[in-house]
Amino acid sequence: MYARVTTLHLKIDKRDEAIDIFQNSILPEAKKQQGFMGASFFVNKNAGKFVSITVWKDMEAAVANQKTGYYKRQIDKFENLQVVVPEFEGFDVPVLSYGNDSD
Repeated sequence: MYARVTTLHLKIDKRDEAIDIFQNSILPEAKKQQGFMGASFFVNKNAGKFVSITVWKDMEAAVANQKTGYYKRQIDKFENLQVVVPEFEGFDVPVLSYGNDSD
């Protein structure tokens, strides 16, 4: 698995709008992408810092949708809310667990 971590610095008063964009526009588009496995969106409401983590089957799947322009189109949805240009990094994901694995 592979994760793309995008850090956005957005206007603090645009928190709800940013969450709406992620939940109602970006997630539905992500689910259509080959190799997409899941996503999380973290908000530090006091700092205006937002972190998107998308998980992909492998690095090739994450890179492929960057080459098609998909990733840039999603980031551009935050353009009017941005304070600075977003940053992104990629990570191998050797372990991923949610909930209680003992159930």
